[in-house]
Amino acid sequence: MGGRTPLLVLTFSLAVLSIKLGISHGCRETERKALIDFKRGLHDPSNRLSSWVGEDCCAWEGVGCSNISGHVIKLDLRNSRRMDPYEDCSHQEVYYLSELNRLDLSGNYFMHKPIPKFLGAFRRLTYLNLSGAGFMGRVPAQLGNLSTLQHLDLSYNCYWDDEENSGWISLLTSLRHLNMTWVSFTNAANWLQDLNALPHVQEIELISCDLGTFPRSLSHVNFTSLTTLDLRGNYINSTIPDWVFNITSLEFLYLGGNDLHGFFPDSVTKLTSLKALDLSGTQLSGSFPDWLGNIKNLKSLDLSSNSLCGSVPASIGNLSLLQHLSLGSNDLNGTISKGIGQLKSLVDLDLHENSLSLSEDDLANLSSLEYLDISYNFIELNKSDDWIPPFQLQSLSMDFCQIGPTPQFPQWLRTQTTLRQLQLSSAGIKDMFFDRLPSSLEYLDLSYNSLHGSLPASLGNLSMLRSLDLGSNNLNEAFPNWLPSGLRYLYLSDNKITGEVPQFFPKLKYLYLSNNSFSGNLSPRITQLSMDTLIDLSNNYLSGNIPEELGNLHGLRSLNLSKNYLIGQIPWSIGRMKQLEVLDLSRNNLSGAIPSDLAALNFLNHLNLSYNNLSGRIPNGNQLQTFTDSSIYAGNPNLCGPPLTKNCTLNIAKAGEEEQNEDSSKSRMETLWLYTSITLGFIIGFWAICGSLLLQQTWRTSYFRAIDNMFDKLYVMMVVTVAKYKRKL
Repeated sequence: MGGRTPLLVLTFSLAVLSIKLGISHGCRETERKALIDFKRGLHDPSNRLSSWVGEDCCAWEGVGCSNISGHVIKLDLRNSRRMDPYEDCSHQEVYYLSELNRLDLSGNYFMHKPIPKFLGAFRRLTYLNLSGAGFMGRVPAQLGNLSTLQHLDLSYNCYWDDEENSGWISLLTSLRHLNMTWVSFTNAANWLQDLNALPHVQEIELISCDLGTFPRSLSHVNFTSLTTLDLRGNYINSTIPDWVFNITSLEFLYLGGNDLHGFFPDSVTKLTSLKALDLSGTQLSGSFPDWLGNIKNLKSLDLSSNSLCGSVPASIGNLSLLQHLSLGSNDLNGTISKGIGQLKSLVDLDLHENSLSLSEDDLANLSSLEYLDISYNFIELNKSDDWIPPFQLQSLSMDFCQIGPTPQFPQWLRTQTTLRQLQLSSAGIKDMFFDRLPSSLEYLDLSYNSLHGSLPASLGNLSMLRSLDLGSNNLNEAFPNWLPSGLRYLYLSDNKITGEVPQFFPKLKYLYLSNNSFSGNLSPRITQLSMDTLIDLSNNYLSGNIPEELGNLHGLRSLNLSKNYLIGQIPWSIGRMKQLEVLDLSRNNLSGAIPSDLAALNFLNHLNLSYNNLSGRIPNGNQLQTFTDSSIYAGNPNLCGPPLTKNCTLNIAKAGEEEQNEDSSKSRMETLWLYTSITLGFIIGFWAICGSLLLQQTWRTSYFRAIDNMFDKLYVMMVVTVAKYKRKL
């Protein structure tokens, strides 16, 4: 019995502690009420917080509690779908969650309101993510109170103004990860000094922040723990300052999309721990640096979109760990066999838009290769039909390449059984080879080739195909009905395809059939397409009316039916396409008034109704007022009102006068027809009776006998009536 006493005492003590702390079987009551009030302040259109009922808030979705104290310590309401966001947050009630150490509201939309200042009161926060949450305004200085914060993500929200709240970020002495991508730093002149005060920061992401200038010097570089520095897309106009190369702990350096003009800085070799280097689009010039081969830990190198010239040095073959290499859009020439051809770990190789020579032998050692872009080069990879590559590609781009002595489908592609994306645009291919394509293919681009005739039925076997581009060929048969039904992108423009517009692709989002020979009416079944579709049927032979059902495509962004033979009125239902940005109905035979419903299209930025037979006043509401170019209504002589110079008032008065004259003329015609009808009726009635009596003797005898009998009866009735009247007298 005595041995059980300590256990009983411990159990009793925990029970008393639980009572004092207010812990029940669920979360604390004050915190549960705070969460309920917080929920009431949210607009939750998709009812994502439907689980927030009952007493135990620790079991609610997105809520995490401490196993020891029962306090709410985590609130994870991130919206990864970006389709069902919380909105209109009056969120101050969450202030009562005093033990909160993790808060994630990313991906929602809080109506461009400021980041709430009370977030600075959560002194225990270690993780705060407000990325893409729709906040606006200055970053509040109160966030500087979060001395235990380790992860801060404010990306895609507001702006940092250190003139108003200078130095707040330097107070976050525990910070490890900082992401302020797309947060404007226009008025943050001291951003580098503030960041340099963070002793433990490991990752800094400031993509597209309008940094403007690159501070040239720092009195002391305090980034001793920094492993990632991402300053892409800031248009910094200077060379890379020396202090960057003194951060020897750097593993990932991303400076692409800046104006770092000049020669390639050899100081990069100081960064011996570097695993990824991005200097793409930085206006670097000169020869490809030979010393790059000394950065032995590199796994990713992006030098694309520069002006590097000369050959690729053999020393690059020393980068045995390199997996991703992008040298596209430069002025490189020569072969790659001695350098790039030795990179056995290479997974992704991008050499597009250079003057490089590449043959099958140059790829013989690249056994790990999965993504290859060699477009716009002098390539010959079709010398032998029996070549079997050592790799299995997922994506291949060979646009504008010489793929062999005679342009035809590369036979070695048959061996690529995992291929998902294939681009062979402008390769001069003439033969139909769809039976040789792997069934795994999802994206196929054979545009600007010399394919002719009809598409073979074997194309229907590509059941995984999502995007098909056969534009600008010589296809001239009727549209096939056996194409894969899962297509989302179909581009067949600039061919000679005939038949009716297809309606059997329920998942289609982009439909390009312009410059063909399609004919017939637009079927209402076209509305079976997806709700965020782009439709281009211009320059065909379509006729009939535009179906009213087209307005059911509420998510349609672009509609081009120009250069056809469509008639009738513009359907008012087009006004229901609230997402419409482009509408082109020009060069048809449409008539009637422009529906005023078009004024409700708030996203419309391109409109063309020229060269039809439209009439009446041009609607002048909302978005339509922004279209001041009169050419979008040209070729419709009966339209009036701004932006046209034709005055609708005079036009309407003239129309009223013409209508009055027309009514007067119509009245005179009606009177003339009345008298004419009476005269004709009398003549026809007279001769119908009298003519019969003159021509038929039997009719004449009967007629006069009937008249005599009638007069005799009338005479007798009159005599009898007079006699009765006399008796009464």
